[in-house]
Amino acid sequence: MKKMLKGLCVLSLLVLFSPNVDAAGMIKDYHAYRIKNQNIRKVVPVVDNILTREADVKKLARNAYYASYGDEHYYMKFYPALLDTDVYIVTDASYDKENNDVIEFFKSQNYIYENLEDKEAYKEYKFDFVDYARSGELDGLFTLPDGLKPLKKGMSKLNDKMSKGNEKTSAIPYSEDNDPIDLTCIDSQEFYNSEANVTVTINEYRLKNKENKYVHAFEYIVKNNSNSDIKVEKVYSERLAGLKDVTTSTFVDLDRLDLADNLAVPLAFVTGGASLGFTVANNVRLGMVIKEATRFAHSLPENYDLKANSSMRILCLKFKEDPKPLQFTVNKQGRTYSFTY
Repeated sequence: MKKMLKGLCVLSLLVLFSPNVDAAGMIKDYHAYRIKNQNIRKVVPVVDNILTREADVKKLARNAYYASYGDEHYYMKFYPALLDTDVYIVTDASYDKENNDVIEFFKSQNYIYENLEDKEAYKEYKFDFVDYARSGELDGLFTLPDGLKPLKKGMSKLNDKMSKGNEKTSAIPYSEDNDPIDLTCIDSQEFYNSEANVTVTINEYRLKNKENKYVHAFEYIVKNNSNSDIKVEKVYSERLAGLKDVTTSTFVDLDRLDLADNLAVPLAFVTGGASLGFTVANNVRLGMVIKEATRFAHSLPENYDLKANSSMRILCLKFKEDPKPLQFTVNKQGRTYSFTY
């Protein structure tokens, strides 16, 4: 096998067949590993250090890579798994599960690894791959085309138009939320601003419904470590996802397109996949999405009094492929401090 990384070729497998595709373009294998006890911020720099030397490797957005060697093509993406790191691989090349460069790389770095068994993670990673493939960035790796792309685009605009003025998609004022979060935490970081004496912990969560294809939920825990009160004057982000973004994206998701709310009849469509099925009424599907996403779609706080030695929690939604940080402006004893995480 030609080596994508010359010692770091992280490639492996499940089978995806299509009788209408030439063998050279057919995806033969996709698979995922979990590197144990190695956070993604430790693993990716090692990978980058090797990949930057490879002329045949193209770096995609958000820890994803693509390489082409003649008629062999490889896609690889790294994902945070809290204290671990997931590696998702797709290839149209033949693959020896028992003897490959991936295993050798893991061993060379003394990584403890296992085959990924997380079904929800698998679903998310596969969607990301299909999305990349359909964008045209993975020339050579075949995936079925999105036959409904023009219709989805039109329905997205229609749904966006219909949602304007709808209370379900409007901004919801910030309020305290101290209830437990029953979601899978996939990443956590902690930052400390010494000037303001504030600690910011950021937790990233995988949502349970289809909006997880586009957005993740984030929890910010802001702790005032000092003995004096702080006023959080403003929290701002260049771009966050709102309920309108979530419902519009889910309304025209990859698997099926629902028109029941607009046409009042159940319709079935052949999608880019192989299945054909009747739609589920939008009020049911979007109700599930809204129930989960609303909690994370409140406005960001302004002029919030954060007492000495106390914490506040901020929940928000961010687009997976372009998560923007939060910018904080706080006032402590007449002095203004700004920091971004």
